[in-house]
Amino acid sequence: LANLYVALQKIMEKINGRCPSQGNSHQSYQPFSQQLPVSFRLPPVPIQARVNKAVLGGKEIVQKTSANSAFVNNDPFIPLNPLTTEEIRVFEDKKAADNNARKRRRSSEFDKWKRPNSQETPWLSDECTVKYTSVVQRLHYEILEFVDYLLPTDLERLLRAYVIKRIEMAIKAVYPTAEVLAFGSYNTDLYLPTSDIDLVCFIHQRNPLRDIVSILARNNICEGRPIAIANAVVPIIKFKEKHTKFNVDISFNQASGFGSAAAMKLFMKEWPSLGKLVVTLKYFLHHHELDDPACGGMGGYTVFCMVLSFLQLHPEIQKGVVVPEDENLGVLLIEFFELYGIHYNYEDLAIRVAKDKKSGLNVGYYRKKYENWTTKDPITNICIQDPSDSTNDIARSTKNMRMIQDEFQHAFERLVTRVGYLERCTPRDEDGTFRDLQSQSILSSISFINSDIRKRRDQLYKDYKNGVLGSVLSQYGTDPSRFLRHHDVDIIIETFRFEIAEADRLRNFKFARIRNKNDKHHIPPSPKKRERSPVYIEESSDMEMSDEFISDYYIPNDRKLRNGTDDYNGKRRSKKRHKRERGD
Repeated sequence: LANLYVALQKIMEKINGRCPSQGNSHQSYQPFSQQLPVSFRLPPVPIQARVNKAVLGGKEIVQKTSANSAFVNNDPFIPLNPLTTEEIRVFEDKKAADNNARKRRRSSEFDKWKRPNSQETPWLSDECTVKYTSVVQRLHYEILEFVDYLLPTDLERLLRAYVIKRIEMAIKAVYPTAEVLAFGSYNTDLYLPTSDIDLVCFIHQRNPLRDIVSILARNNICEGRPIAIANAVVPIIKFKEKHTKFNVDISFNQASGFGSAAAMKLFMKEWPSLGKLVVTLKYFLHHHELDDPACGGMGGYTVFCMVLSFLQLHPEIQKGVVVPEDENLGVLLIEFFELYGIHYNYEDLAIRVAKDKKSGLNVGYYRKKYENWTTKDPITNICIQDPSDSTNDIARSTKNMRMIQDEFQHAFERLVTRVGYLERCTPRDEDGTFRDLQSQSILSSISFINSDIRKRRDQLYKDYKNGVLGSVLSQYGTDPSRFLRHHDVDIIIETFRFEIAEADRLRNFKFARIRNKNDKHHIPPSPKKRERSPVYIEESSDMEMSDEFISDYYIPNDRKLRNGTDDYNGKRRSKKRHKRERGD
């Protein structure tokens, strides 16, 4: 530090045009702080005792300062001023109070609605000319605008069809008799811009995961290397398509998805407004990152059956007082959040959305403990019977039901608060209708469109117009039916009936093990640690610890006694086995 001050002094002398002093090299010099004008200097503060917050051995060190301290003598080294004990206590109390106030402010702003910008609410439209007599009526039409924005565009349908065709051609080049079909939300048109493409491959092979992974990697279809999950209840391959960036899941010889899709289509014909509520709730869960069943979230099929049960058992709908399509989607959305966020008993009740052919039980709520298909662990998990398979609980993977219930409750409170505010503060015309209510957003209080979806759609459009996708798809046109041929599902299932039966057997076997594990409500005791055999090594011994000696060290004493031999070389052979190996 002294050398630094000397260098700074020389620099200042050169700047001022003075030559360096030629006097004694050991003469005293002033620090840089003392070369400033007097008005810019900090006067020395005499402090008798200060506390340094360094702790050695759990004790605080108190530094004594005197009149001959560095502050008075203007030494080159000036230590930082430590605080007194009282100053430290006041500072820590103030810091804790600031943190608590910041937490309260953040929690209060969490429930406070903030006006979103136009990019976060792109579904708002000025084309609607409805004269609103209530705010929930506006919420109904906003849900329609929201769903119209989220539903796939023509370009997204074309690109998804192209991805399916590309995967099918790659697999058929190696296995000509294989069939690749899409199922799930792709068949029901209830998928979001961020939804996965669910495919099933029917193939005359028992374990084709490794071969299909090599085919996908060899044809440069996936971005990176695919992930094969062979130990799951349903073995699956997950990857991201290289050009479109769509996530793809491929399962093998599973025919249950087509029965579920057929049942969903029948329910959607019976309830025309069912799909709109499902799309709204699916994006709500996606917005809060609770839509992945692999991470304990809620899948799209579970959301579909929850909304279906809500509509089936709604008392006003059963009486015919409320018609969902008659500008009542806003009211039904709020009541859905109220039911599953506040009132529903997740611990005791299970849901049935279709009549059980075996037991003859009809639609309704049933006790979990009397239903053998329900998932018992965790007890707070929602249980919904599969309409196409009475032995399957479609919500068994939804482990984070507590978090989802909390989000439903928060959504109910925010929607009610937002609707009440607009009812009070929005001006009305002479005929009693609301003025300028079309520009107001209610759904933005629970979710909004993030930048990922907007950027993804813009990037797909650019790649289609100017990139590789445009050059590849230009020869096919803009009709997705050019990529997808009609499949007779019944014939395919009949052709691969033996492979489907084997896959169902393995799936039921794995699921039975999970169910038996879930039925156990007690916590097994932790195994007792066995005592290790003593090892005595003389300090003066030069013996090397061989592998046999080390293995003997980690053999429990009780195992040695059970073997009935004094062989301590680590092989642990019993007397009978020892004689059998010798040939006696």
